[in-house]
Amino acid sequence: MSIVDVRAPHDLKIGYIMGAGDDIPTVLKQVGMDVTLIPPEKLANEELSQYGTIVLGIRAYDTQKDVAANNKKLLDYVAAGGTLVVQYNTGVGDFNGGHFTPYPAELSRARVSVEEAPVEILAPEDGVFHYPNAITARDFDGWVQERGLYFMDKWDEHFKPLLASHDPGEDAQKGGLLRAQYGKGTYIYTGYAFFRQLPAGVPGAVRLYVNLLSAGHESGRLSLIANR
Repeated sequence: MSIVDVRAPHDLKIGYIMGAGDDIPTVLKQVGMDVTLIPPEKLANEELSQYGTIVLGIRAYDTQKDVAANNKKLLDYVAAGGTLVVQYNTGVGDFNGGHFTPYPAELSRARVSVEEAPVEILAPEDGVFHYPNAITARDFDGWVQERGLYFMDKWDEHFKPLLASHDPGEDAQKGGLLRAQYGKGTYIYTGYAFFRQLPAGVPGAVRLYVNLLSAGHESGRLSLIANR
């Protein structure tokens, strides 16, 4: 992994539930984050309130029946003040039929396959682009293989689209990064291909991903470490 200049809150406890398997937790630990892997089969009995943020790995709903079965527990965790980051799933029909999101939203097969496709920051005032790392257009340089896949194509007004991107000649895709307030907590859906970018050491993607995990905790302790 290349050397990444990233500010990471090391007192934020992250629970990561693997889906199809990815190397994101390893990278997060390398930049100083406190990450615990939660086995899907233990989700039903896990005390989720000990975690500031819970992440669902790629295709978690597709591959882990325990994640789907305990979705209400995950949403209750958000409502109580937690942050839940959901990454892409490929079973569009099953995902939409499961009504896993806190407000209505529809997963699609929309993707942005050109890794250099321009990315527009739609909500520059959102804390996701400020804490703990300042995110700019430069953070979308050097991405590998693709921008993202399985974006949402419809969503309730409670969701705020944060980014837009599109392949050449296509309409803007705004459903790749959605944020919603649900109860006291924060729900984020992302189809952006962080599972490819983080193991490749793409600096901007690492910085943005750390910010996603920190969403909802912006006003917390500013206990940071800088990895250079």
